[in-house]
Amino acid sequence: MNKMHRGLGNPALHAPAKSKAALAIAVSAAVVAFAASAPARADYVQNGTSTDTSGGCVGNIAISGSGTYPANATGCDNVAIGTAAVANSGSSTGAYSETVAIGRMAAATGTLATAVGGNAVATGDQATAVGAASSAVGTQATAVGNGAIANGGTASAFGQGAFAVDQSTAVGQSASATTTFSTAVGKGSIAAGGTALGFQANAGAGDAVALGIDSVASATGSVAIARATASAVNSVAIGEGANAANANSVALGSNAATRAFTTVNSVTLNGVSYGGFAGTPVGVVSVGSAGAERQIVNVAAGAISATSTDAVNGSQLFSVANQVSTLTADLATLTTTVGKISSSVPSGTVTDDTDTAIGKNTLVSVPNGTAVGNGSNVSGDNGTAVGVTATVTATNGTAIGTNSKVTGTNGTAIGTGSNVSGTDSTAIGTNSRASANNSVALGANSVADRDNTVSIGAPGAERQLTNMADGTAPTDGVNVRQLNGAINSVREEMSKYRKDANAGTASAIAMANLPQAVLPGEKVVALGGGTYGGQSAMAVGLSVATAKWLVKGSVTTAVSGHGSFGAGAGVGYRW
Repeated sequence: MNKMHRGLGNPALHAPAKSKAALAIAVSAAVVAFAASAPARADYVQNGTSTDTSGGCVGNIAISGSGTYPANATGCDNVAIGTAAVANSGSSTGAYSETVAIGRMAAATGTLATAVGGNAVATGDQATAVGAASSAVGTQATAVGNGAIANGGTASAFGQGAFAVDQSTAVGQSASATTTFSTAVGKGSIAAGGTALGFQANAGAGDAVALGIDSVASATGSVAIARATASAVNSVAIGEGANAANANSVALGSNAATRAFTTVNSVTLNGVSYGGFAGTPVGVVSVGSAGAERQIVNVAAGAISATSTDAVNGSQLFSVANQVSTLTADLATLTTTVGKISSSVPSGTVTDDTDTAIGKNTLVSVPNGTAVGNGSNVSGDNGTAVGVTATVTATNGTAIGTNSKVTGTNGTAIGTGSNVSGTDSTAIGTNSRASANNSVALGANSVADRDNTVSIGAPGAERQLTNMADGTAPTDGVNVRQLNGAINSVREEMSKYRKDANAGTASAIAMANLPQAVLPGEKVVALGGGTYGGQSAMAVGLSVATAKWLVKGSVTTAVSGHGSFGAGAGVGYRW
């Protein structure tokens, strides 16, 4: 049915109020009348005429202070109070259709919607708008305060001019939560994806947090506390004037500021390089700023290892400094001792700044030479002589040992009395001697007097070469094990060939003992045998004699088991 608002019989309710007092009395009377009514009654007012019906909606109240702009309560159990106020639950029925609109031009649309205040608008089930020009649009949206706006489901805006979108909360004068799941608390605070708490706090990105007056967190995951600014991703700034402008970095303390991190893989101090450092930097932690640095106090001792990235404290550095001090003192003592030794060692004679001569009567007469030992002498370029009377006269020679001597280019003599006169040769051992080119003499008294040879002894003083592995390449040496194996193999082959030879001899004997035809016209078949060296043979033969010719043939086989087989034939002419 067409349901109209229910009113009171007093004409003052449908004409301009004479005074605020009169309007208040009318509102009170209407509320009393609404409270006195019961759902069982079906009376309502339509065009100024009271009507009773059965089964219709009841309990609506519409009170207006203006005849030109009447209040309008449609639906069931709705209340509209004020000039042009509208309470409309749509197709509402039953207890859940109640809507309330109180105030000039107030409008409540939706089940259990409430709009209180001039031009207040509540649109949506359970939406609530309280305050002049407040607006709650969306299911369970709440706007409280003059000009507060809750725009979206479960949005909450509290305070004059507060603004919140769906599932966000804004609390405070002009507070603004502009994206889903945002929270802004404080006058002028702004939350666009994060949480802002404090006067004019601003959280301007997803998961950002700004706490405190004028704090600004403008990047994803950033945190700013106490009038601080965090403008880089995952940055943190704590303290008035603190500024974290680098990603993954932290500014702690008033006016602290971050900077870009520096990757340090190695460092050189006083000509010494250090490296192998642990850790890969992704940001910095700053407790001050350039010109306004701070000490970090109460730091526990950090772990010290090749993989540790802990901070160290002053006590750890003090311990290191003590050790360095001790080592420095030891080094000073050592330097003094070396100085005394150096001053007590007589120096030799050198002819070039690149030379070194240590010892009485030492002499270096060529560039880059070194002579150590009384009476040592270097006259070959780049030569080294170490030992009493050690001598090098050839280029790139090295003589080590008392009376050692090198006269061949690129030669090396090591050992007392060792001597190298061949080019590219080496003698190692007391009195060893390498006189041939590219030769090596190993061992005391060894002599290498043929080019491209290695000697481990001398005529009449030979040595065994022991612990030698089997040779594998064509030019490798062989050991006794390999040699014996080869000899045994030859013996086996010789034994086989000897038996074969003996079998052949036995076959020859067998064939030689075959009887032959003699008289003309004779034919003889003969069988013969023979043995030699343990091998046996058998022969079969045929011979034919004529007046002029003698023809014979034979076949023999060895019976030694070698399978030897032989055959023979002959022809003869007689006269």
